[in-house]
Amino acid sequence: MVAWNELCRVARRRTGGAARAAAPGFHQGRHSRQFVYAGSPQLLHAYQGLLLEPLWLLDTRRDGRWQLVSTALGHSLNLRLQALLRAWLPALPQAAEAGPGIARLRLVLPVPGIEPSPSPGRPINSQSPLVQGLAAYLEQVASVVQLEDSVDGRLLGGGVNLQSPAAGQEHDRGDDWQDLLGCDWQQLLQFKPAERAAG
Repeated sequence: MVAWNELCRVARRRTGGAARAAAPGFHQGRHSRQFVYAGSPQLLHAYQGLLLEPLWLLDTRRDGRWQLVSTALGHSLNLRLQALLRAWLPALPQAAEAGPGIARLRLVLPVPGIEPSPSPGRPINSQSPLVQGLAAYLEQVASVVQLEDSVDGRLLGGGVNLQSPAAGQEHDRGDDWQDLLGCDWQQLLQFKPAERAAG
């Protein structure tokens, strides 16, 4: 859950909100390498729209530190995500701005082909847990998704998918929020290394 907690920390810092002590209740999703969090399924029924935050990429720097990098709004992956969600979940319209009844979607994908970097020559002092020694955990992450209230930032749900050697299943049209939380985002977007720098 390292990537989940780091995403929460970065999101709070970016939005100016106070860091909250998160104690998410995860349960197994559709398969053994998927974990879904939802405070209460009834919470999501009050939301009728989806505000997409620019995609985050989990990557390593040259000094070996892990980092979360936010893509530009017009990045090709964000445009693909918007189009896929419109086709896959037509019952959840996309909103242009935050407001009541609008949930914010935050998605993290690892940059494919990440290889362990050499350890830096001196200790790293940072509040972020994304430093050396966590590669064994973070390299297992296929995607992290979070849903929060677009007005007050309250966490509504989310999910973590771990890497799997087996090919993913085809994604039929989704019906509701649970399909959104249980989606295999890496497979749905078919994210390739060359798209890391695509704009």
